[in-house]
Amino acid sequence: MLETSVEGFSIENQSATQSKNSQSPFEILFGIICLVLLIPATFVAFGEFRDIIDYFEYGGDMSDVRSWILYSTTILSILLISGLHFIGMIKSTSWKIVSGGFIIAISIMNLFSRFSDFGEERREWGIDEFWLDFLYWPSTHERLELVFLGIIIGFFVIKK
Repeated sequence: MLETSVEGFSIENQSATQSKNSQSPFEILFGIICLVLLIPATFVAFGEFRDIIDYFEYGGDMSDVRSWILYSTTILSILLISGLHFIGMIKSTSWKIVSGGFIIAISIMNLFSRFSDFGEERREWGIDEFWLDFLYWPSTHERLELVFLGIIIGFFVIKK
């Protein structure tokens, strides 16, 4: 009887471990979609870069390039790490912590950069509205939503 309960316990643990490590078809499909979305996201990012380079004639500077690098790296890393995570390529806990931490860190840097951009936009456009009123504008809060979603995704990568 003792052997049966011990064997039963080990079988339960093995099946729980196997089901924990197996990927559902939905997760694999979602991971593949994330990885495929890297292609159009990269094309859009380099299109934005070309616009920034063209803008140098009209007063653009290197801060625009730094922002482009940060914003493009944020979205591309979210897609890449999410895709790899969902198809099961990120397996070890240490890699999950590193990759999720990277998404969180770059999203937080993105957040601070966005706030700086918002301050510049308000000065350039002569907007004297209260700062929180400026956040109600769709063009403003949508950029912040991406940053907060990046932070949330980073925590999910670490947690799972």
